[in-house]
Amino acid sequence: MSSKQERVNRYAQALWLAQLERWQQAFDQLSKVLADAELAALLVDGNKSGADKAAALAKLLPADFPAEIANLIKVMVDAGDSTLVADVAGRIAQIASGRSQSLKAEITSAIELSDSEMDKLRKRLTDEYGAGLTFSFAVDPSLMGGLRVRVGDRLIDNSVATRLATLRESIASVVR
Repeated sequence: MSSKQERVNRYAQALWLAQLERWQQAFDQLSKVLADAELAALLVDGNKSGADKAAALAKLLPADFPAEIANLIKVMVDAGDSTLVADVAGRIAQIASGRSQSLKAEITSAIELSDSEMDKLRKRLTDEYGAGLTFSFAVDPSLMGGLRVRVGDRLIDNSVATRLATLRESIASVVR
């Protein structure tokens, strides 16, 4: 039979995990809403009031969206920090997991990735490195194709440019 304190801890842990999952789902929904180019432009428009921005954002959020996250987003929009949503989501996951340092996943591609391609990369990297990753995506045409992925201090370079450079070096070393 478990002690009273063990039962209390188990209930508190269950509640915390349920709330954390709810918040993570809310941030996932919010990321999709903020991907709308028209809304993103409105949120950074210095000529629009905070109330106008908050109203536009509220219209796009689901009816069952957590009030505490909606209020946080309103504060962030008023402060001009709507671009920090992904970083805040990552930090919340980091705090919950007990890690002291967040890992950043920097993905660079030769062409713009679709939303589904970005989602697949997020899922794959999260499966490999755990929750709490913060993602940034960039385009660098000089890669010519493929991807360059940096997570923490690990680099995975599967770009055409790097393959060609490696081939050039190996041919040059044979010719010498």
